[in-house]
Amino acid sequence: MKQAPSAADRDLPDCILHLPEPAVRKLLGLVAGEAVTVVRGPVTGLVMMSAMDSHETAFYLGEVLVTEAEVDYGGCRGYGMVLGDDADRAIARAAVEAIGASPNRALRERVNRLLAAESRKIEARRRRAASLIAATRVDFETMKRT
Repeated sequence: MKQAPSAADRDLPDCILHLPEPAVRKLLGLVAGEAVTVVRGPVTGLVMMSAMDSHETAFYLGEVLVTEAEVDYGGCRGYGMVLGDDADRAIARAAVEAIGASPNRALRERVNRLLAAESRKIEARRRRAASLIAATRVDFETMKRT
């Protein structure tokens, strides 16, 4: 019986978009011994990127390059699309989605631990960058640093 992924499991594939290359390779190594089958891809393509203007109306910025992959793990399908030409990251994202939907709790927990640790590192880097940027913030009404 297939198990529905939890809210935390649904957020894990998005973490892969920000992983450094060594962490992506480590993740692929973790699932390499498993029966993950690439069903489609990885293939590159173009998709339209949209944004909202100041009037809350969608407009199209143009096309962006993406890489897509689809995998199967124990009857559970996973799909991954990432910006740029990055086959490994697309496969990793698809594999995490398929593993998250699978009944293999042990593998899901190993993947979750790896991604949670990497997610904490990403957040720490983001906080450091935000604090460096905050130190340069200026209130232009008073011309004083805030």
